[in-house]
Amino acid sequence: MEPIVDEVAPTLNALCACWNNLDQPAIQNLWDPKEAEPYFLPQEIKEPIIGWDKLTTYYATAQARLVRCSMRIWDVHAKLLSPGLAVALYQMHWNGELKSVDHLFGIDSRVTALLRNRDDQWMICHYVEAPAAPMLHLQKYYASNVDSDFLIDRPQQSQLDQNND
Repeated sequence: MEPIVDEVAPTLNALCACWNNLDQPAIQNLWDPKEAEPYFLPQEIKEPIIGWDKLTTYYATAQARLVRCSMRIWDVHAKLLSPGLAVALYQMHWNGELKSVDHLFGIDSRVTALLRNRDDQWMICHYVEAPAAPMLHLQKYYASNVDSDFLIDRPQQSQLDQNND
């Protein structure tokens, strides 16, 4: 694991904990307060969120609409872009239950975040969620619907390659 990953991990873990505890207002405390104009692109809305007022409104709206949610991350990578500025790239899964909606939500996404070191704490200043292309979701869906006995008889890729030679 890259050393910078260990440094930014507490902020990313705190982000997950805030979502898991329905404490969206605390998420804003993970953002760099000295950032003049934070940028945020959540996957579920069309327009980017630019600025503190819109960021505050987004988190307040999320908290008002959610019954419960959870977030987990894995495959975290990070590197320094310059002293005190790092980029993190990771996989994320989010689950949610919304008020007045009769089904649950769950989605995998890729995330890139810029974090700035302020007083030995890494703070978010730019955050982008990027869901996989619809074709990737369809492939996962199709694969999940294959009967288990059909999978047992599947030739290994090396056998398929030999047959094509």
